[in-house]
Amino acid sequence: MLEALSQAASANGGTDLLGLAKDRLHWLEARESVLAGNVANANTPGYVPKDMTPFQGVLQEQMGMTLAQTEPGHMAGQGGSARTHRTGGSASADKNEVSLEAELEKVADTSDQQRFATNVYSLYMSMYSTALGTGGSTS
Repeated sequence: MLEALSQAASANGGTDLLGLAKDRLHWLEARESVLAGNVANANTPGYVPKDMTPFQGVLQEQMGMTLAQTEPGHMAGQGGSARTHRTGGSASADKNEVSLEAELEKVADTSDQQRFATNVYSLYMSMYSTALGTGGSTS
């Protein structure tokens, strides 16, 4: 049923919110994995932390469109990718650039974003259930 709703939204020229939520959660899962690798290598000599390209860049790449520069004073649109990139900073004595505080802050932010995305998804599905008359009410 979910896939049918998602395909119907795309076919009608609308935004596929369910697909967008799925993509966002996959991106957050990948970022969580990258950040976990950074924390795991906090004591590895010479390790440089990595992070994901922002989700906005992933969206622009998937949607196949960029912002148009319609006036000379406008900024040109920029694309992005879903690849990780190094986030080098100041190195410690063993040439390790991982700051545990910064990494744990990113992990907490990613967790908050996952919670938000799942809450939005749940509310969206609740609206579908209400609209279809399957809201779980028993009369």
